[in-house]
Amino acid sequence: MKKSVKRNVAILGTIGMMMGTIGIPVSTYAAERENNSSISYTNSQQEFLNKIVPDAQKLQREHGVLTSVTIAQAILESGWGKSGLTQQANNLFGIKGSYEGESITMNTKEFFNNSWTTIDAPFREYPSYYESLEDHALLFVNGPSWNPNKYAGLVGEEDYKKVAQIIEDGGYATDPNYAEQLIATVETYGLAKYDQVYDTIVAKTSLYAYGQVKPSAQAAAWSVPETMKNAAERVSLTNYKNKSLRLVNRAKVSDGSTWYEATFNGQKIGWINAANLNLLYTTAMEQEVNLIRGVENEAGKIYAFPVVDSSTVRGTLAGIDEVHVDSQAVVNNKIWYRINDGGKRLGWVESPTLK
Repeated sequence: MKKSVKRNVAILGTIGMMMGTIGIPVSTYAAERENNSSISYTNSQQEFLNKIVPDAQKLQREHGVLTSVTIAQAILESGWGKSGLTQQANNLFGIKGSYEGESITMNTKEFFNNSWTTIDAPFREYPSYYESLEDHALLFVNGPSWNPNKYAGLVGEEDYKKVAQIIEDGGYATDPNYAEQLIATVETYGLAKYDQVYDTIVAKTSLYAYGQVKPSAQAAAWSVPETMKNAAERVSLTNYKNKSLRLVNRAKVSDGSTWYEATFNGQKIGWINAANLNLLYTTAMEQEVNLIRGVENEAGKIYAFPVVDSSTVRGTLAGIDEVHVDSQAVVNNKIWYRINDGGKRLGWVESPTLK
């Protein structure tokens, strides 16, 4: 899990009051769960989920804060994204203060001396939902400045009921039934399914291929595909631009993405998303031929594949006068020949080494 950056976060003191106006009445929850074997959403609700779920899942992978509870809180506290604070400032959770110098002043009710008082207060204005979600996650990871252990036990907990209770016990909201409302929201809207944030490999194939990092790629190689459990970033792909990477395995991941396990000069790099690669060579690029060629350059190297790769050198053409060519391939606009000595396959050579 990545180390979180410490931020001081102030939470709107009236969240408990807000729950009574935005949340679904508790008495209806059991009946709705019984009748909602197939949960459906309004168009606006589905749009809200489409917008928030991927970011909440990313933050769960990075910080261990359960997606279902994060979404339930966002639903209750922003009214499915329809609150004025959310629409004007992308602030889903009523976090006060400023974000990178940006804030918005709004009316809010504070509970002082046993009575509610309306005041103007500054709230953080975010460029998008993601930053609001991140601040929310970091509150639980780091705790408020005055008590870093306020939400101890929440990070990494996979039971949404326990997470909800930890949040209530930590005093996040003044509503004494806040945990119950969170749990009911998770169950009413089937949010627990979003807690499955890790993908799995559904198909894996060894292969003979080479690729190059796309010039525009700003990504990394990973220990396993990025969205799988325990994925760790290994190295930035900027270190390998314009290099020929050997691709030894291809994996199809449950989210629909394709990943390649890559090496460079015989050293393992890690797994790279196919979206960040241009394929230089695959066996599908080979074309069968039947030629006999003389050797032009005895110092010409023989490679296991039609790519210059020092880790796959099989020898040179020294001492060989003539070879049989049984296949050719065009890689990076260069012609390569696969050669044999009439019986034994030797490997691949660049076309100028033959005549």
